[in-house]
Amino acid sequence: MRKPIEKILVDIIKHELNLPDTYGKTSQGDVIPTVIIYSQNIKLFNTDKLQITVRSIGINTYSNRSEFVTSASGAFSEVQDVNQQYMMQVDVYSRNNDARDRFWEVTAALNSIYAQEQMDQYNFKIGTITRANNISGIDGGSDINRYSITFNVLTHEQKITNIDYYDKFRVTADDEGGKFADISNYNIST
Repeated sequence: MRKPIEKILVDIIKHELNLPDTYGKTSQGDVIPTVIIYSQNIKLFNTDKLQITVRSIGINTYSNRSEFVTSASGAFSEVQDVNQQYMMQVDVYSRNNDARDRFWEVTAALNSIYAQEQMDQYNFKIGTITRANNISGIDGGSDINRYSITFNVLTHEQKITNIDYYDKFRVTADDEGGKFADISNYNIST
């Protein structure tokens, strides 16, 4: 199975924004994350530095197909292909001005050379058009700068399963005396 799209995007953003894995730990021992997959039971806003979350907010399957192929050795396989469009959301937060000053770097990171290398390696495509919304007031009285960026990602998944063809099964039959007879090699044309 391939690497989940959220993990790939976390890696791209962390690499391109030159962010460490974490900012360390709080005095209570909680990890202070930089870029993470959303909803991992990790506390956010425990620093004034830049923090980023990545998540998929919708998936549209636009192609689902199955075909049967025979290899040169005579093996019979089922090949299943699924193409999907993910709507991704990246939220950029900070208690200082970092989110406001750097949120645009996420869009730039998605079209970087490193991102293109990841797309080639994992067989997916990041859309080049993004939409960013300033949702800084959503947290009420907290003074948190927050920007939400959405974009599309196209993926292709493939699963190959070896299967037996009907002429590969052992065929037996009951005769009148209750004995089994092997008729696997019986030729119908005789």
